[in-house]
Amino acid sequence: MTPVTRPTRLAASFLLGLGLAVLPAGLALAQSNNVRIDSLKLGKGDDVVELKGVDFAGSNLSREEIDALLAIDTPADRRTALGARLKASSASIAEIVIGVPARGPITFTGFRAENVDQGKIRRLTLAGGQGGPTIQGEQGSVRAGALTIDEIDVSSVLNGLIKGSLLAAKPTVARLSWNGFEASFPDKDVPASAPGGNMVKIRLGALDAQTTFEGGMPTKSTTAIRNLVVELPKASETGKTLADAGYERIDVSMTTGIAFNPAKKSLMIDDFTISGVGMGSVGLRAEFGNIDPALLNGDPMAALATLMTVEFASTELTIVNDGLIDKALAVAAKEQGKKPDQLKKEAGAMVTQFAPMMLGGDPSSLQVAAALGAFIRDPKSLSVKVSGKDGPLKFTDMDFDQPMSILQDLEITAAANGISKR
Repeated sequence: MTPVTRPTRLAASFLLGLGLAVLPAGLALAQSNNVRIDSLKLGKGDDVVELKGVDFAGSNLSREEIDALLAIDTPADRRTALGARLKASSASIAEIVIGVPARGPITFTGFRAENVDQGKIRRLTLAGGQGGPTIQGEQGSVRAGALTIDEIDVSSVLNGLIKGSLLAAKPTVARLSWNGFEASFPDKDVPASAPGGNMVKIRLGALDAQTTFEGGMPTKSTTAIRNLVVELPKASETGKTLADAGYERIDVSMTTGIAFNPAKKSLMIDDFTISGVGMGSVGLRAEFGNIDPALLNGDPMAALATLMTVEFASTELTIVNDGLIDKALAVAAKEQGKKPDQLKKEAGAMVTQFAPMMLGGDPSSLQVAAALGAFIRDPKSLSVKVSGKDGPLKFTDMDFDQPMSILQDLEITAAANGISKR
């Protein structure tokens, strides 16, 4: 059995503590009580979470009921019943302290939930957090930026807990904005005395997400993850591999955009792009038809059944090179004792020759093969589009045991080196 590490236990304790704090804030104002708890500790020994300055304003529960709601030893059915009754104009925690001083705690500040009613929260905020936890005998560091979440609805989860089934639970969030984080921790396979040290460093610039709902159904969703950076110890095996490829760190971002049109029953992936500094980007666009709303808004079993009615309309894959392919080819060429240009020519010729056979010998495969070969010989950009020859294809009509038969129903085109860097 894999041992449970202290960071894992602390994380579990934190989630439990935060969950207990958020639960009343997001549950369900006959009477109006203001309740304050100066300090509440969860867990034992070193694995403890302390909530300082817990405040409920405009609560319809008494102090005794809130104590019971937050207590770990309260039976689950009673806690659920109390939570389902609770309403509050706001709930806040001044500090959430994970761990004990001797082990380097992590402290989060400024937790607040506003306008909460029957499982709905208008806004939830967290000012940030920082700390220096001891990991594997060495001190790490954590800093979290401000977090804001708007229009949270977990009412279906609460109803599911009361009924004993979460199959129909549909928790939703309208907006989320996080100013990122920074963290460092030791690599157990690298000694601290190694050149450059042994700390793994991770940071996130920002995370933003937004979803529009119509009648409880998600119709538009966008996400942006900005500058997720990973820096490994130079003496680690992976760090050496990255250095050989010309990278001191990995710095990637991602954007997504998805739209559902209930009238047309169409689902558009307008954007799914992953990009890296000094690497390039990979982007995907796709369209699907005959989407039953149950796929997005129903219970899991209904959603599974509707998958059989989905139709594939089209997709486009776009690759823009900004150094990654060149570096990868240089590493491969070095391993084979060849020059990069020589390897490019050989690989390009091989793709041009074998791609038509892989595509079933369709006449259009020659054009696709030529584009693939041109991209490998001079890797700047590549676009590959796939769509049904006679319109959208039903998934039920596709014989996945015979891939070549599917290719006969598809129109595939490709173009190389005509796309600007994103």
